[in-house]
Amino acid sequence: MDDSFYDILALHYDDLQINGDTSAWGPYIYGLINDHCKIKEPSVTDLGCGTGVVTNFLASKGLNVTGVDLSPDMLALASAGDESGTVSWICADITSYEGPSCGCFISTMDTVGHITDPDDLAGIFKMVSESLEDGGVFILDTTTKKHFEKSLGENVFYEDYNDFTLLWVNHYDKETRINHAELTLFELTEDDLYERYDGELTARFHSPEEIEGMAAKAGLKKLAVYGELNREDPSDKDERIFFVFGK
Repeated sequence: MDDSFYDILALHYDDLQINGDTSAWGPYIYGLINDHCKIKEPSVTDLGCGTGVVTNFLASKGLNVTGVDLSPDMLALASAGDESGTVSWICADITSYEGPSCGCFISTMDTVGHITDPDDLAGIFKMVSESLEDGGVFILDTTTKKHFEKSLGENVFYEDYNDFTLLWVNHYDKETRINHAELTLFELTEDDLYERYDGELTARFHSPEEIEGMAAKAGLKKLAVYGELNREDPSDKDERIFFVFGK
């Protein structure tokens, strides 16, 4: 997707997540940190923080948090939601990001899927491993094979709200494991007219074996693998899988 299209989608991004309601994400990630991180109250870096749903929740719990994202408009919304006033917001490409060491890295809400080059993703694992403090954790989610092949597939979707309508057409290639989604957004203006925007979103299915292999090669240990926002083993019904890696 053109980077600028993320800015256009920023106001509506949270509505477009698989489950719509993102309020459960912060408490879930916070629970994983508490259960698996050996560092008390670790500093956290959120790679691909988007609108800051998880970032700001962790900050509200007293953690020292940094949010990294490539979209200025996403970061503006995230910053506006920072009631703690303590989060450091950095506009940067996470595939080339180099920041200070910390006790926890997270990357959630489809971020990994939008990194379509496996070498770029492997580079993130390497950076995390080098920057993660001993006893720290790296928590991320990936969308599943079922999500790409069944939920997306060749399907057409639409979302219709009072202030915007979004249409998107999916084309999933099982050989390349790449999904191309053509999006058209109609957004209500102050003149009660609709302005049209067009963009493309590209995502790749990274298998659990690939994710675990990249982590192992980078020197990270697998601590846990969970189904969608739960503490159970992943099932065929899940749209997402959550991984916890440690150092």
